[in-house]
Amino acid sequence: MGRTPRKTCSAFLVAAGLCLLVARSGHAETGPSAEDIKVAGTEYDLGRQSYKKKKWVEASEHFEMADSRAPSAVTLELALRSRDKASQLDRAAMLAALALRRHPKETALVKLAESVLKRGRAELHSLTVKCSPACDLVLGTKLVHGVASTERTVFLAPGTTQVNASWSGGRTRSSSLEATKGGSGELSFEAPPEPKPEDATPAQAKPRPASAVAPGPAPAPAGDAGAEAKGGLPPLVFFVGAGLTAVAGGLTIWSGIDTQNNPGKDKVREQCAGQGTSCPAYQDGLDRQNRTNLLLGVTAGVGVVSGVIGAFFTDWSGKADKKSAGISPFVEVGRGASVGARGSF
Repeated sequence: MGRTPRKTCSAFLVAAGLCLLVARSGHAETGPSAEDIKVAGTEYDLGRQSYKKKKWVEASEHFEMADSRAPSAVTLELALRSRDKASQLDRAAMLAALALRRHPKETALVKLAESVLKRGRAELHSLTVKCSPACDLVLGTKLVHGVASTERTVFLAPGTTQVNASWSGGRTRSSSLEATKGGSGELSFEAPPEPKPEDATPAQAKPRPASAVAPGPAPAPAGDAGAEAKGGLPPLVFFVGAGLTAVAGGLTIWSGIDTQNNPGKDKVREQCAGQGTSCPAYQDGLDRQNRTNLLLGVTAGVGVVSGVIGAFFTDWSGKADKKSAGISPFVEVGRGASVGARGSF
């Protein structure tokens, strides 16, 4: 029998605060902040409660969130056990591979990880993914737990899977893979070039001595020059943001309705009787719920950014030089969701 999560929140906080300021991955990391440790402690307690109720999927999600905020061998072990008990061998095996790399001296964790990896290699497709530089990975629509890394071992259920690598600045690479039972392979990703910085505004020419200035029209009043130099984003940026907000809102509403109807509570009860949370219908509903939550966050983010741009950064007077302004709104989805606009003036 595996160990049950009997650690208290205070014990977790002490372990995270004193022992785990650096994850044992061989890469230096910034230690967790006080806020990170506080959130991790809360998530750990929620995971422990779900674990006791045998709600394995919920427990694993809480434990993984806690481990993301304050990496811990104890929390990672509980996340691994929860995924395994939920019959999610692919996710359990990936956590096991991460555990061996991050905590090679934790005897109990290493023993558990090796046992799960043995089953994973027999039932799943083992894939070594290399990134240059370190990247985050998404398999289909599922984010691989752990910090960005130059090399990770992931496990795929037999079938076609899309492997996506992402870097800062919204840069991504992807590859489709046909996974086989007991198979293995290697995949490498090279990050796209960094976006070139926007062309700097040419420096203003230094004034010539008064004796060298030829007679000509009187210069424009200083007030007008200041207003012209100040400038701002054209209103188009705000309207684009408002349009993105409307589109994201519509997608969120659709996703919410789809989550309620597909597969639906009645279908889940009918198909999952006696199967627990490992039932495919239950997992399908859970994935749709996560998609709705993500869309809700994107919608809120786009709305906030659009409001800020409209209130503080838009030149509603129409004096901005439209020819010199290059505006590119963007929406990024990675570990989290971000929105904004790039431009040169």
